[in-house]
Amino acid sequence: MLASLLIAGSLGATALTPDLAAVVAAERGFALDAHRYGTRLAFLAHFDAQAWLLRPTPVPALAALSHDPDDGRLLEWSPRQVGVAASGELAVSTGPWAAHAAGAAQYAHGHFLTFWKRGSDGIWRVQSDAGIGLPAPVPAAAGGVAALTEASAAAALDATALQQRRSALEQADDALRAALAKDPSHAFDTIADPGLHAMRDGQAPADGAAALELLRKDASGLGRGARRALDVAASGDFAYTLGGSPECIECGSYMRAWRWRDGHWKLLVDLSLSNQ
Repeated sequence: MLASLLIAGSLGATALTPDLAAVVAAERGFALDAHRYGTRLAFLAHFDAQAWLLRPTPVPALAALSHDPDDGRLLEWSPRQVGVAASGELAVSTGPWAAHAAGAAQYAHGHFLTFWKRGSDGIWRVQSDAGIGLPAPVPAAAGGVAALTEASAAAALDATALQQRRSALEQADDALRAALAKDPSHAFDTIADPGLHAMRDGQAPADGAAALELLRKDASGLGRGARRALDVAASGDFAYTLGGSPECIECGSYMRAWRWRDGHWKLLVDLSLSNQ
């Protein structure tokens, strides 16, 4: 199963920029470590000390993983879409996963979403991770691993400009969460990036206009829980937010990637989960 996932995502990967290819390599190395050493040890090795998991609300990853049993459960995955900041140190990846208990023949399926950050030592480490479940695997698209962000290079913003981008991100995320509380069917209309990628439990991930339509049909208002973390790339063009709290079960939890476009933050990836 792991070999088929990696092969399905390998075609076309040579067309990616070096930074995008590095994210693909980090994700595949992570998956291979899970195959060789077990899921729990691989997650502990590849997650940042301050990383988050959505279970389904955000929890500190290392503390949660330290209590996970080593029960032989197999988890296999491969990237299908990746995006990276122009400064090359903040990234997102998403693609199919498959899992089954030790000795079982039946697989569970879904798609994952992972945010990455490259440290000063050059190593990519997971900042947050979540996934959706699907009734069946989604067929691989032609062309292999696709880029969620355009190829570009940019210098780091100065401290003042970066803080302005961070404040603008907080405002955009706050506005979206408020809109989801009032009118979830139209909350994403003005903030969606043209390349939007949407993920909802039980439904195949969608892109572009199909992604916006998927979100419009979701009247649950999920993804409006309290924000727990965010980060903005040094280049100020890419960022993520995540949130959710057991204190508001009906609010759901979320992970979102954002792209700076035409002077505003636009939503590039949205994954929202029920807390129930």
